[in-house]
This record gives sequence, structure tokens and C-alpha cells, in this order.
Amino acid sequence: MVSQAPPYHSQSVCFVDQLSLVPVNSAAATARRFLRLSLAKWQAGCLEDDAFLVASELVTNAVAATGVLGGQPTWEGMKGLGLVTVRLVGLPDSVVIEVWDVSEKQPTVQYDPAHEDESGRGLFLVHRCAKRWGVYRVTGGKVVWAELVVRPVPPPLPKRQRRQQQRSERAPVVPATAADVGLLRLLLAGLHAKL
Repeated sequence: MVSQAPPYHSQSVCFVDQLSLVPVNSAAATARRFLRLSLAKWQAGCLEDDAFLVASELVTNAVAATGVLGGQPTWEGMKGLGLVTVRLVGLPDSVVIEVWDVSEKQPTVQYDPAHEDESGRGLFLVHRCAKRWGVYRVTGGKVVWAELVVRPVPPPLPKRQRRQQQRSERAPVVPATAADVGLLRLLLAGLHAKL
């Protein structure tokens, strides 16, 4: 993967939300909750499925690169701890998910992992879901980002216009005759007899 900056440096940014996470196994789940709230707040919920997949993969990789904190961390144990940061940047027609970690190692995509491999498909899925993605170095680590296109929601179908009929066009109301009433009474009596 060639290092490249995210696509919003020259575009107008509509919104930014950011969350820093301790590198624990539950970080990806927390990132998904953060994304759900942010996307709902910015009315971009149509991206939720792809955003969850991309963020889960990027955060899981970032936690592994940072070093999973095990057990019950203490305040003393968290001093100098590297955090994983998730940032959501809304652009006029796309959303960029960025994930910072403390590793300078470049991620690599495995385009054809073996069937028995338990890992290695994450960045391939990001590659498939995102319009584009990349990585760039920052002081003390790197940022992996992915851009998801916001597809416009189609407008609702137009409501069917009711044709205003003139009174004269309406079917005339025919009053029930005594024969019709008699027939209905016989039919009702027959139904009661069968019950």
C-alpha cells in the first residue's frame, strides 16, 4: 500500500467526531457504538453496515499493532500506554474513517488468504468496501483510513393523484329491492343452519 493522505485535505469538511480507545479486545465493539451514534447524529445511517465492517477491521488491526492490554489494567499500568483513536470525518458525499495506532509498520493486504487462515482478510474487506483507502505516518505511529461513499437515498415515489370525479361521473346508487333483502335473509339462514 502506498502511503497517502486522506482525501479531505482539499474538500470542505461537514463534521468530525473522534474517540480514543484503550487497546483491549472490546475496542472494536466500542468503536461500532461510537460510529452508530455519530452516523445517526449526522444523518448518515445509510453507511452503518459498511462503516461497522471497516471500523471493526481497522480497530482490530490497530489494537493488535498497539499491543492488547490484558486483564484488569491499573492506572499505573496505563501510564504511557498507546491509545487507538478512531476519527470520523464527514464530507459532502462521503465519510472517512481514520484509525491511529502506535505502530509504524505498514499494513499489507492479503488478496488471496488460504481457506484455513483465521486472519488476514480484514484489509481485503476494507479494500472491497471503501471507495479508496490508504495509510500515512504520524509522529509516534500511523493512520489507516478508508473513504465510504454516501449514496443518495432515492426520493420517495410520488403519491398517486386521485382523480376528482364529478358527481355525474359516479356510479348511481341503486336502492335495495325487497327481492334482494329476501335473498340475503335466505342466505343468512342457510349459513346459520350449517353451523
